[in-house]
Amino acid sequence: MTATHLTPALILRELGKLNVTDMEGVLHKLQMLAATKKGALKADEAKLLEAINATLPTDQRTIYRRLSTKRKNGSLTPAEHRELLRLSDLVETLHARRMQSLVRLAALRKTTVPELMGRLGLESLPAHV
Repeated sequence: MTATHLTPALILRELGKLNVTDMEGVLHKLQMLAATKKGALKADEAKLLEAINATLPTDQRTIYRRLSTKRKNGSLTPAEHRELLRLSDLVETLHARRMQSLVRLAALRKTTVPELMGRLGLESLPAHV
């Protein structure tokens, strides 16, 4: 499929196949793209918002959730435990970048982090997994 064959209807049909988490991620990116094209969002703000909304890839989120459940049940193998630790490190890295980006974006917009989070509709910082 080439870009010349894409139509809004086709794009929406394909987006409908995504799970809710991935769909929300696409929505955030579309909002940033639209704001950037309108000139309402500067490139540096767009990059910060991208970091704020970053998630693990779908396959890694699925594995992380499965391994977390196995950990709660006490049925992790040593190899699974190592994989869960590796994925947990990735989640923590994403969270740290998210926090840094929130602080930087709040400074750019001359507001506080809690006020910015309210404007962005973030009640808290989800783990994005």
